[in-house]
Amino acid sequence: MEQESKTISANFPTTKEFSKKYPQYGPFAEAKGNFLFKTIMTPTNFIRATVCTEMGLPAVTGVANSCYWAVKNQDEVEWRGYVKQFIGAVVCAFMEANDYEKTGIKKSVPHHAFTKGEVYRLKATGGEPWQS
Repeated sequence: MEQESKTISANFPTTKEFSKKYPQYGPFAEAKGNFLFKTIMTPTNFIRATVCTEMGLPAVTGVANSCYWAVKNQDEVEWRGYVKQFIGAVVCAFMEANDYEKTGIKKSVPHHAFTKGEVYRLKATGGEPWQS
């Protein structure tokens, strides 16, 4: 059997780039929330978010469980509304850095710790994020 390698290309915003777009979350992303920022900014979570997007679900669906457990497995940051809003902002920055745009549609997130999230779509660039 012949094997073929494939790669995926993705842009990963830094906390400084994120802070420019979302200054209200910048200090949190740089300090106490940095573990959560790093949890989201992984190749695996990019794939999860884009798959959820292709299925018409909010992109945050793809990172909901890993974020929930990242917060639950530490003692410094508690799970609350601000943290969920921060997660949504990080996902937005991540998606937009990779040629996705908001649709203006909010849908339920199928995870017990979340309510609604933004649905994204690939911008009209004529391409997909998947590279051969």
